[in-house]
Amino acid sequence: MVAPWIYLGIQRVPVVNFGNVASFILEVQKMPFHRYFSRSIQVTALLLLWPAFRWLGINDLVGCSIYPNKYARVDLLFGIFSALLPLAFLEILFLWKGWYVFTPMVNFLLLMKFLITAVIVAMLEEYFFRGLLLGICRRAFGDQGALWLTSLFFAALHFLNMPHGGEISVDCFSGLRLLGELGEGLPKMPLLLGAFTTLTLLGIILAWMTLRTHSLWLAIGLHAAWIFGQQSFNQIARYALSPADRVFPWLGKPQVHGMVPVGVLPLLSLVLTIIFLKIWCDFKHSNA
Repeated sequence: MVAPWIYLGIQRVPVVNFGNVASFILEVQKMPFHRYFSRSIQVTALLLLWPAFRWLGINDLVGCSIYPNKYARVDLLFGIFSALLPLAFLEILFLWKGWYVFTPMVNFLLLMKFLITAVIVAMLEEYFFRGLLLGICRRAFGDQGALWLTSLFFAALHFLNMPHGGEISVDCFSGLRLLGELGEGLPKMPLLLGAFTTLTLLGIILAWMTLRTHSLWLAIGLHAAWIFGQQSFNQIARYALSPADRVFPWLGKPQVHGMVPVGVLPLLSLVLTIIFLKIWCDFKHSNA
């Protein structure tokens, strides 16, 4: 409801009155309405979290069974290692088989942007999904129920993408019209099932590590490394199979805006990550 008014209000801002920040405001004015819509949802959700958690009697993450972690730095680094090493093996295999080929030019500034984005997104999403949401669900459904519920929800949200067609004119009902178009452009079966399975397994691993460590640091390391590793690979290499499903189910064309690899081989790389994490958790427990 508020997105159209924010969009229309920003369009009326006189850029000439803002000096050095005029170029930034001009860039914001050029953004399509769906960007305003998605940001409005995110900001509204963040603003409503505080009264929601007050109503539930949760004042901090301790109320969600998240405690200070004396192994925070080591957990963070091991999470990065456990995600990047199997992903690197997988990507080397893709290049060796010719399923991906190097792009002619690499934008190193874009790689730095991917790193910053990965850190920010991982921290925010882990705080919400594995910190707050997992903690709330544990109260009602127990550890196993919360693990599955939040992991399925985490996967499903990745498919609720804003339509990118844009509207020529924006009015007070534009946001409501976009709600009816959520999820358009979904991949067809069986790629949809493959992408959903990959995302669900990612969510399960992240929730499992949060439940095992009662901390978010290991999950943050995993999440940030997956985002950075996959986005960086998509920058330096491109999918080269024709037809796109030539070696499916071993590998399918990446889904969800090209960020999630689909197929048996990506799932096997996650199994290797699980083995690393199991060894690490058992080692910490034996030396506690």
